[in-house]
Amino acid sequence: MIVALVAYDQLTPEARAKAVELLRAHPRFREHFESTMPREVQRGDERDKDQWIFAHAATWPDQVRDAKGGVNHQDVSDFSRPWWHFVNEPIFLSDKERQLLLPEIRTNRRREPPQDPDDRNMNVIQALKNSTAIVRDANAPQERRSVHLCWLMHLAGDSHQPLHSAALYTTHRFRGGDHGGNYVPFEHNWDLHGFWDEQISADEPYETLRILATDLQQNPKLRAAGERAASTLEPDKWIDESFEIAKKNGYTPEVLKKVSAREGHSHLGPLELSANYRADAEDVAERRAVESGYRLAKTIEQTLQP
Repeated sequence: MIVALVAYDQLTPEARAKAVELLRAHPRFREHFESTMPREVQRGDERDKDQWIFAHAATWPDQVRDAKGGVNHQDVSDFSRPWWHFVNEPIFLSDKERQLLLPEIRTNRRREPPQDPDDRNMNVIQALKNSTAIVRDANAPQERRSVHLCWLMHLAGDSHQPLHSAALYTTHRFRGGDHGGNYVPFEHNWDLHGFWDEQISADEPYETLRILATDLQQNPKLRAAGERAASTLEPDKWIDESFEIAKKNGYTPEVLKKVSAREGHSHLGPLELSANYRADAEDVAERRAVESGYRLAKTIEQTLQP
């Protein structure tokens, strides 16, 4: 939501109107949007509602992962695509393990979309390109374009979270990869992936998220980073950046050393990360959120042009 709110602030009024109009054509708009709109937004004016609809759209692909609330089992079958959220570019404990494990890795790391525009096995790069093409197609049904605008918005954020770009492979514990840190336990029943996902904010009220998005954009350093980032709109490059950050700030020598030390044990045990690691993660997450928001705004403007 924060990424989407940053993007909303950067959009031209014309692009905002087109995007919200398209989102209102969503096939499950009443059940998945209107029914979950916060009461304070419902009481506001149309501008407040439009902004919330736009921000909420970025969360919709996660909303339909599970049949709960207004989401039924048919919704999950029709709309949930778990593999679209990430790509597992491999990271290894050592060059020796790289040579041993790389030939056996079969995870999808292709970059061009398949012929089937609803291929469930697409990775985040393919899915981003696929959804952008569908949104751009003015001849496609409005409902379909609306669904894929939600995906475009969501995946723009996912692609900038470093642990959506990488996975750690090891000889013993993570022979099939750690799924972007999802299998690496962290304190307070977290995992490493969840730690990175929640660096800026967890389940805060919408009003709080709106303030956070504004605060991020008022930081001159972050704003400058966003403006620079807006000139790079290729999803491949977004993932390449995230992968480099994953190696530098996610799977640091501190993390790799702790995982390596437990390779021969039955349990990895929760990681305890240094204060420096945590501070760097927060800095990275804030910058990536703003970069993603600026890029999303520019992408939507270009995609919705006549």
